[in-house]
Parts: sequence; structure tokens; C-alpha cells
Amino acid sequence: MKEEITQKSFLFFSSSWEPAADIYEDEREIKIVVDAAGVDPERLQITLEGRTLEIIGERSAPLQANLLRIHQMEIDYGHFSRRIQLPVPVVFERSQSIYKYGFLVIILPKKPRDEVIRISVEAE
Repeated sequence: MKEEITQKSFLFFSSSWEPAADIYEDEREIKIVVDAAGVDPERLQITLEGRTLEIIGERSAPLQANLLRIHQMEIDYGHFSRRIQLPVPVVFERSQSIYKYGFLVIILPKKPRDEVIRISVEAE
């Protein structure tokens, strides 16, 4: 049993994990809410490539596990990366992110559909 807990604690502190996320959409924007409790918001990285949003960060353990006897361990710690496929194209340059009460909220304005672009014709 002790060996099992030690192996599990090693995995929690050394492996990558994915935080839970909710995705909402209205007529103007996509909102993503990520469970980021215990994560330093200054160390979060958010990138967009095509329609794939990636969130990278790290959650440090509040206590040193090697100094304690662990009875239960359910919270993931360490480096994490979460990739989310967006349902529609967005304007990343106008996006916002807010860290509030342990949640990272990312607001992404939708790219307008079928913009009409006029091209002027010059006579020579």
C-alpha cells in the first residue's frame, strides 16, 4: 500500500495533466473556463494556432509530499498543457483572459462571417 501511494505521488508531481475546461458560445464570442486553482496566472501561456487553443502552465504543490505521510492524494500538480479545438474561427488579437477565484476565463471574439470586401478597379 505504501509503495502504491509513493508511486502515485511521484506521478502527481512529475507527469503532465490536463485541467478541466468548459466551452460556451453565443452570437458574438467563445468563452472558455479552465479550472486553474492554485496556478500562478503570471506563469500561464495561451497560444492559438489555426483553431487550436493551447493553455500551458504549472500548479505547484502547497506542501512537500516527501515530508508528510500521505493518506489521500487526488489533486494533480506539476506541468500541464490543455489543447482545445475551437468550434469557429476567432479574432485572437482582440481576446481577453481573466483569472478569478481559481478559474481562467478566456474570451475570444468570433471572426465575422463572410465579410464583403470590395476591390476597386483602376482603368489604365
